[in-house]
Amino acid sequence: MTNYIKTMIQNTDAFTRKDVEALGAHLTDDYASYLVDGGDIVKRTSNKEETLAVLRKMFESVPLRGSKLDHVMAIGDHVVAVEKDKFDTPEGEKTTTTIGVYHFQGGKIWRAYSFPIQEDL
Repeated sequence: MTNYIKTMIQNTDAFTRKDVEALGAHLTDDYASYLVDGGDIVKRTSNKEETLAVLRKMFESVPLRGSKLDHVMAIGDHVVAVEKDKFDTPEGEKTTTTIGVYHFQGGKIWRAYSFPIQEDL
């Protein structure tokens, strides 16, 4: 298992624990995240501090049950993974599935691209 995959597993575990500080330890200062959906690319965050603020707010408002990685592979300085996030809704538990592409620099995540692929009710 590459160090990048180990970092992604640690990052996912921190996300499930809602541990913002641990998540921040895996990001470069100029980290940015993007949502790629239906041909549109939307920049969600522009740096590490903005990302951590968004995560704090999300963790306070979203009833997250857990996150896991499936089918993880490293290709050079990129990691690609199928990600499944479970959370509660008024209608019951919901799972979202995305493909995440992570670009590493200096051992940390520099860019993240999220491609939603499925929602199960």
